[in-house]
Amino acid sequence: MNKRWVIALWGLIVLGLTGCDSYPYKDKIQRGYDLNNQSGNKAICMIVGDIKRAIYPYTTYHMEGEDLPFSEKTQISFHNRVKNENLHFFAERGFFTEEWVGETDGKPLYRYDLTDLGRQYFDGFRNQTNFCFGRIVVDSIKRTKDGINGIGGGTIRDVYITYHVENIPDWVKDPAVYQRFSYSEKLTTGEKLSGMHSFRVIGKDKLKTVSGISGIYQWASPNDDED
Repeated sequence: MNKRWVIALWGLIVLGLTGCDSYPYKDKIQRGYDLNNQSGNKAICMIVGDIKRAIYPYTTYHMEGEDLPFSEKTQISFHNRVKNENLHFFAERGFFTEEWVGETDGKPLYRYDLTDLGRQYFDGFRNQTNFCFGRIVVDSIKRTKDGINGIGGGTIRDVYITYHVENIPDWVKDPAVYQRFSYSEKLTTGEKLSGMHSFRVIGKDKLKTVSGISGIYQWASPNDDED
């Protein structure tokens, strides 16, 4: 094959892999993130547990099997245990008041209520208690890649991006906090990170968001998983 044709063919392959086109992915992704985070403080959320705001003050309880490893059978009791641990964890950091109210089977029971700090960062999505912060800023588009949607067919376009997080409160920078919720230290310092935003292709230059990196709710690791 002519060398010139080989070079041209290789250029087309690279173009297809990197998804270099004129579509304004960066602006579209940023607008979507900002539309759903108008306060600039709800891009990243830590799940405390399934406690509605109206339930506070909330008293903990214990369940059989909560000390067993996570499984399909133990998942409800396991998450109740992690919720109790999260309440104590955030009480130590000023998000809740904590009052001992007794014990059951030798295990302590506590009553918790939100403080002013807790109310400041509270988010009640899915009728649960979450603490949220930050705004995602899209820095650049690295490449795109099209694939077939395994559910329902059609084309899914994955857009690989670099981004950083702004509006990071000081309490998030505590290693005990970001490590408990499996966040990178780079996230807490505003350094650039890599991520992916996925669209469903619904027509020429028509894309609908499927998933992204803003508005993500993250569970904590249980205490016995920590160093």
